[in-house]
Formats: sequence, structure tokens, C-alpha cells
Amino acid sequence: MGDRKLLYRVLLVSETVAAVERSPLMLADILGASERNNRRDMIGSAMMFHEGQAAMMLEGMRADLDRLIARLLSDGRHRNLKIVEDRPIVHRRVAEPVKLNAMSPHQAGEYLGGRRLDQLAASVLERLLSCDGLRVSSCAV
Repeated sequence: MGDRKLLYRVLLVSETVAAVERSPLMLADILGASERNNRRDMIGSAMMFHEGQAAMMLEGMRADLDRLIARLLSDGRHRNLKIVEDRPIVHRRVAEPVKLNAMSPHQAGEYLGGRRLDQLAASVLERLLSCDGLRVSSCAV
């Protein structure tokens, strides 16, 4: 019964069908839709695109996160969506509706060590998505 008020954090990774990270128009579309939907549903999110994969950290109420995950599953830009971790949390690490992180080739070598995003442990993925040093933009106004 008190479950409805709990916050949850979901970490997920998917393959991107198109070269999303190389298309400013596609990226702007994703960020704009995420901003609108996440603001409405009070979801905090951080995302990162790297070598054909997208990683996301989503925080919010269970029902709102479930609706968002259902939208992602039906989004043609994603395939092979994998939930890395889904757990209740006490406080948010991401307050913004959308935060975009990115790595330079040097940072990717340092942080990933040749691994793909879907090969990272949940704790490593969470640190990457929480790292303000990798922030590219925040769409929050």
C-alpha cells in the first residue's frame, strides 16, 4: 500500500537502430520528447549514447517509470532493451527531466576500457550517468 509513494531507479541499456548519437536532429527530437514527458510525469533522467548503444538512468514513481519503459519498448529507435537494475531509492541522483552525458574518445577509453555500455556493472553505469563532469546539456529550464 505504501509502495505507491516509493521512488525507483531504473538503469537500462538498448541498441540504437539509427545513428542517434551522430544525428543532431534525432537527438533534439529525443531530448525534446523526454523533456516534455518526464517533466509531466516527474521523472528524472540521465542518458548517454555510445557506439550504437543508449544507456539511461530513470528515477520516479513506479507507475510513471513503467509507462516510460513501455514507450521505450515500442520506440523504433531502440531494440534489445535490457534492464540492468530496477530498485527502490531513498533520494534522487538526477533531479532534471533530461540530462545528456557524453564521453570524448579519451574518456571512453579511460572509463570503459574497451567495454560496451551493456557490459558495465550497474554501479559503474550509475556513476557514469550521474557524473556531472560528463554532462553535455540539461534541458531543464
